[in-house]
Amino acid sequence: MREDTRRKPVLISRADELERAAARMAQSPRVALDLESNGMHAYRATACILQIECDFEITIIDALATSLEPLGPLLASSTTEKIVHDVAFDARILAEAGVFLANARDTALAARMLTRPATGLAALLEGEFGVHIDKKMQQHDWGERPLTPAMVEYLAGDVVNLSALADRLFGEVAARGIAAEVEEETRYRLAQAISGASVLDPRPPYVRLKGIDRVPVAELPLLRHLANVREALARELNVPPYKVLGPDVLFEIARQKPETVDELEKIRGATGGRRARSIASELLDAVGAGLEDGEIPEEDRVWFEKPRLSGAFVRARRAREQSLSRWRKGEAKRRGVDEQVVLPGHCLQNLADLERPCPDAIARVPGLGEFRIVRDGALILAALNLAALNPAALNLAALNLAALNGVGTPTDDTP
Repeated sequence: MREDTRRKPVLISRADELERAAARMAQSPRVALDLESNGMHAYRATACILQIECDFEITIIDALATSLEPLGPLLASSTTEKIVHDVAFDARILAEAGVFLANARDTALAARMLTRPATGLAALLEGEFGVHIDKKMQQHDWGERPLTPAMVEYLAGDVVNLSALADRLFGEVAARGIAAEVEEETRYRLAQAISGASVLDPRPPYVRLKGIDRVPVAELPLLRHLANVREALARELNVPPYKVLGPDVLFEIARQKPETVDELEKIRGATGGRRARSIASELLDAVGAGLEDGEIPEEDRVWFEKPRLSGAFVRARRAREQSLSRWRKGEAKRRGVDEQVVLPGHCLQNLADLERPCPDAIARVPGLGEFRIVRDGALILAALNLAALNPAALNLAALNLAALNGVGTPTDDTP
């Protein structure tokens, strides 16, 4: 535990200060870090604060005042270990800030693989060490300035015990023999986060509305214009679109099709806030434009087209998924580990997509890992091929697969 031995947190807001701090940190084999963004308060999330604990010293970096570039070599280093809680989020935001995370250990992922009942940082510190951390500013807008001494102390609380937590969790990971699985999943999540950084959603704003797939076709043209009005104001004000108008309000406007301000005001939430009131006339114009259009543009229809899959394909894929799930469940029970340790859900889904399973196709599944291919490749292939058997041969094949798993004995007898 480090809470009683740490020094007062240091706030850095200049590039030269950060360069000197980065040089000191590079001498250490490990740093623990956490990142705060303004995702709940800005149109697009950006890095606002980076907290780093290194050799009992805590540094709070104002990412809005100085570039994080001096930290690039340290964070990308293959020799300095980075302790992070929820690596995917931090890695994506850091990549969008121009620095890339590598050689990371994720305490949230380790806790998940160890089947901890709660994997939030506060819950883990409470459960592992009896340490309570104040989360009253969990939803604070970290884009606001200035940073007060109380804020700096609060920010330090997220990293002061992170390294000790990693020691506890990864010690258990090693003892349970699941280090390779945790490391592979961390690499996968890192790669996914970094590759997804700065990639804009190609869908038009109305297509991104949650629940749009359940909207009557006749209302889609109205929602197209309504969502564009909301998006324009959100971008101008630099706030998330939902803070202008919630999607449920847009749906209700499209359903009721108001023609006057009086009619619009009767819709709950449509003019309830300052931002919504400022675009009331534009919302009415959007309703009129949607009614005039009558339908959505031809190029937008692709977003609403569901792939036409044959019944045979759907049944075959479902059979592969179920067969893999049965194998995974049995293997997890045999090893006494979580099912995600045996085969992460994303791997299972990608494997189930293989219409013609073979060793080469299995080896190309992201996040599976060479160690799983060597150890479990034959069993995974057997489970996938088992799904293609007819019911008469299914029980025999299942018994033999169970025997390969170490459960029961193989048999040559027919059921």
